[in-house]
Amino acid sequence: MLKNLSVKACTQDLFFRIGLSSFFLINSLTAWFAPSEFLGLLGVNQLASAIADPQFWVYVIGINDSLLFLLIILGYWRKTIAVWAGLWVIAVMYVTRLEGMMEFIEHIGVLSFILFYYFSSKQTPKTSQ
Repeated sequence: MLKNLSVKACTQDLFFRIGLSSFFLINSLTAWFAPSEFLGLLGVNQLASAIADPQFWVYVIGINDSLLFLLIILGYWRKTIAVWAGLWVIAVMYVTRLEGMMEFIEHIGVLSFILFYYFSSKQTPKTSQ
């Protein structure tokens, strides 16, 4: 019975975008509603603290991750958004580098999804077949 079950490519792409964007949604909600989760990490990072106050970075995280969530869900400007998201995750990896291997592996996983998003054939949801 499941053998005959198929999902259109545009639906698969939507499911993928929901999954990828959920990472950024959770981070943005954390920044808005539980900023202390980020304040500790940012406070001990010398580079982040030298550039701006950790509270400022929490606002940047909230806005940035909200925008990435929205733009990935919409599926527009895939390559540009994938580069932006990838660079952002690499910066996050730098800030969280002292947190341990689990944090690192999580972010490598997200980077691999971003790479897939970058190289996937769909340009926008409107061109899906």
